[in-house]
Amino acid sequence: MFIAPRPSIDDDPLFAVRVAFMPLIGLSLAMALRSPLAMVYPTLMFSLLAGNRKAFDPKRVFGAPIIFSAMLWLMSGVVIALQGVPLALVVTMGVIYFLAFYLIQRTGNALGMLIIVAAALMTIMGLGSYPSMIFLRNEMTKAALLSALVVPVLYALLPTRTQEINVDHYSPAFSYGWGRRAAIRTGVMLAYSLYLYTILDFSNVMLAVAGMFVLVHSTRRSLWVEAGQRSFSVVLGGCLALSVLAILNAVGHLAVLFGLVFLITLWLGNKMLTGRLPSMAYQDAASVIALVGSALASSEPGFAFMQRACLTVLGALAAALLVTILDEVLIKENSEPSSFTR
Repeated sequence: MFIAPRPSIDDDPLFAVRVAFMPLIGLSLAMALRSPLAMVYPTLMFSLLAGNRKAFDPKRVFGAPIIFSAMLWLMSGVVIALQGVPLALVVTMGVIYFLAFYLIQRTGNALGMLIIVAAALMTIMGLGSYPSMIFLRNEMTKAALLSALVVPVLYALLPTRTQEINVDHYSPAFSYGWGRRAAIRTGVMLAYSLYLYTILDFSNVMLAVAGMFVLVHSTRRSLWVEAGQRSFSVVLGGCLALSVLAILNAVGHLAVLFGLVFLITLWLGNKMLTGRLPSMAYQDAASVIALVGSALASSEPGFAFMQRACLTVLGALAAALLVTILDEVLIKENSEPSSFTR
């Protein structure tokens, strides 16, 4: 699957400052709207901004939030239409997963990942509680659409140096085995969704998505690299979150929270530009905002972090292991692949 390249400090020297402001804006908007899911706003809005490269691109800035929101509503509609028939829902979601994974394997287009995330979140929450699903859909839609309003303002106030629009180049990782790879990942994704259904609630909805990204990678090496990076991101973000919580226990003031969040995200944004690891590792670690928000709502923030970190890391590693084994057993390199493997 296509992964956004590392942002260039020559093209965009204010990148880190821009992304550091977004969590503060998202958290402020969540508080103004009195949303019980305050962690969704800074995390989702940050992710939609941090994926941009080079100059302001209206198609990407406005298109991504609209497409993601449309996917949430479409998938929630499917869940509602099939309510009371769990088997039909599982089969339908399996078909959707397969088509999305096939799109990723065949073209490398990351649109398939948006479909998978939207389908998984709506299915998991819908199986537990339809009101919870509707509420999550509405809050994520608000956050996505608000990002379409805020991002242009940030680009206007903190412009890029380059005027070049970034162009994504999609390509499949393999020229064979697309169907089988998609089928393998569909089966693992269904099992992972059922696992998330048993442990997922509003407090860990954003980090649990991280395990889904592991499944889209095709090679054995990229799977384990992805799993390792996700694990590192959770540990790094969690350590930063615990540091914030420790300081807030001593100085419990909103201004202190905002200041710490800004400084941490600024540091992570700078690491996206200059760090040794891929930029996505530091971007994922910035989900610390969600971790802080959910931990503050818990009576045991330390336990909340450990539980979340363990579930996310174990889910990512288990998914990587299972997909690797199935790929090795079921997919053989062929000079003339069959129609199904193609």
